[in-house]
Amino acid sequence: MLGLVLGCSVAQAEVIGAQIKVSQSAFTDETTFAKSNLSGAVELGFGSQFGVQLDFGVNRLKVVDETATNFAVHAMYKMSDSTAFGALYGLDTISGESQDFYGIEAAQSFGAGGVPGYLASGEDSGFRGTVLGLSSGTIIGKGLGIGASLDYASLGGGVSLTRFGVRGFYGQDERSKVFVEIGSLNGAISGLGSQSEPYAKIGATYNFGHNSGLTFGDRSMFNVFPGLSFNPFKQATYRSGTLYCHGGVLRALECVAAVAIQHCFAA
Repeated sequence: MLGLVLGCSVAQAEVIGAQIKVSQSAFTDETTFAKSNLSGAVELGFGSQFGVQLDFGVNRLKVVDETATNFAVHAMYKMSDSTAFGALYGLDTISGESQDFYGIEAAQSFGAGGVPGYLASGEDSGFRGTVLGLSSGTIIGKGLGIGASLDYASLGGGVSLTRFGVRGFYGQDERSKVFVEIGSLNGAISGLGSQSEPYAKIGATYNFGHNSGLTFGDRSMFNVFPGLSFNPFKQATYRSGTLYCHGGVLRALECVAAVAIQHCFAA
């Protein structure tokens, strides 16, 4: 699909949607474990059925004093005005380490709302992680809307992350919106148990183009967590052994899960 879309003439490309987003998130129990995000995306149409979406984001992780970036390209096929399918490829980078990932996604719109979802996977040094995400949102009247999102990451060593959030948003028109989200990040290690940490997030979006938005959301492994409590690319230990977190973004996420249940600390 990606080769077919990119094989179309650039002269036929039309900007049908774009978005700029800023947000700030943090764990409510410890607000210094925070993340600031600035991201942008543009969607190009090649005729009525094919399209490409490009995402780029910058994440400032407060406590660890690191800046992480993410890039993704989506190739999409629109069956109708309300149904779209796509394939994606992304690259996350932090502390000089990069991790690529790939996956599939779909979006279904209905009336004043919609439901997009995705499945993505990545691998480095034989270590594989898979992330599944689903979200929904709808306008309830007078510029007010509600939504929810769920991301689940299955990592090596029996480690998993689950992030669930509920969002409210407001906008006087289709282009600009402000939003507030509250939720919980749960980290679990098989045989050791799990623990959840609440978080809060605020932000704003501004949409361009005649679509007043994008077909798919931005994709990144960093979207799973609201902030980091230490530099995950250093050796860390927990009760059942040793985690070596300098192997890539996936190993970083593994350590974040361990931190979330208070079994992981910087060596």
